Amino acid sequence: MIPTEENTDRELVRELVRVAHPLWRTILATMREGVLVVDRRMTVLVQNPAATEIFPPPPISSRPLRLIDLTRDPALHEGFQQALGQGASVELRFELRRGEPRTFQVRIAPLRIASDTPQAALGVFVEITALERLERVRRDFFANLSHELRTPLAAILAYVEMLQEIGLDDPEHVRRCLDGLFRQAQRLHALVRDITDLAEIESGATVLSLEALPLRALVEDVLALIQPRAEGRGIAIVNEIPEEIQVLADPLRLTQILQNLLDNAVKFNRPNGCVWIRARRLGEHLEVSIADTGIGIPPADQPRIFERFYRSEKSRSRETGGSGLGLAIVKHLVQLHGGEIRVRSEPGMGSEFTFSLKAAPEPRVAQGATSADAMTNE
Repeated sequence: MIPTEENTDRELVRELVRVAHPLWRTILATMREGVLVVDRRMTVLVQNPAATEIFPPPPISSRPLRLIDLTRDPALHEGFQQALGQGASVELRFELRRGEPRTFQVRIAPLRIASDTPQAALGVFVEITALERLERVRRDFFANLSHELRTPLAAILAYVEMLQEIGLDDPEHVRRCLDGLFRQAQRLHALVRDITDLAEIESGATVLSLEALPLRALVEDVLALIQPRAEGRGIAIVNEIPEEIQVLADPLRLTQILQNLLDNAVKFNRPNGCVWIRARRLGEHLEVSIADTGIGIPPADQPRIFERFYRSEKSRSRETGGSGLGLAIVKHLVQLHGGEIRVRSEPGMGSEFTFSLKAAPEPRVAQGATSADAMTNE
């Protein structure tokens, strides 16, 4: 068989790969980026461990591994062929749909070893799944924020225009406009406050001041703020937390958690419904649950209700007010305390939010004090 120029080039590339310096082999093995090198016949010459994790080779292969054995993505094949045929670098976006979807930025460069014609092409796969997810979250956040700001601002402008038209000669009409302005200003204030709180918590700037707190008494303080609204809708709130339960938490932040959850339990409840607050000790932790007889949450919405600005049944949620950030703040505050939060809900049957916190250490009675008490009792 007469050796051709193509066969010679391929053998040269393989020989260079075979005798590669151990340093380069170590670098390839430790890279997080996937590296693939193919020759002009699309035979795979180099596949580092990261690339093997992206493209597992077939279990049985009786011939040299080729690119088509690893992936049939047409854009990827075209990118390697373009780098080999035109001798120019190629950049493309590659989506791996096997299992959990992943996205890669791929740069493919021609390799020239013994001539001006590329003998091989090198592709580097940089995963950008997390970056794209963060970018999507950022876009959604600003889109939702602008929407939430637009509604109260539009109402404020409308009230101001009405005041300009009617002047001050109609006191009753002026009073209604001022009441509307006050409500919308309160809504804006709540939104800005919640955004500030969430940004502070997510940045790690929030520092907890942990104390041993009587949980039942703390819940009663929160209920004193919520009770008027509950009574207005005929909703009964039952505090079933035992007197002796003590929790280790930041009083201000725990109040914020309870107020958000109890407020939602009343807000999304049915008229003449009920809310129960319960707690139990599980070893060194407490489990606190708030259950209601409300409208419930559709199963498709439940995995997302702790996202910023996410609303289940959006039209009804906006009628009830709120910034749409309450549950996101609750989730972060619970996690900041070292706990977790979950929801169990059925549409039309109500919801139950359960979160965990650290239990306060039980007080120890000194042996000397016990003896003294016994002598006193005698």
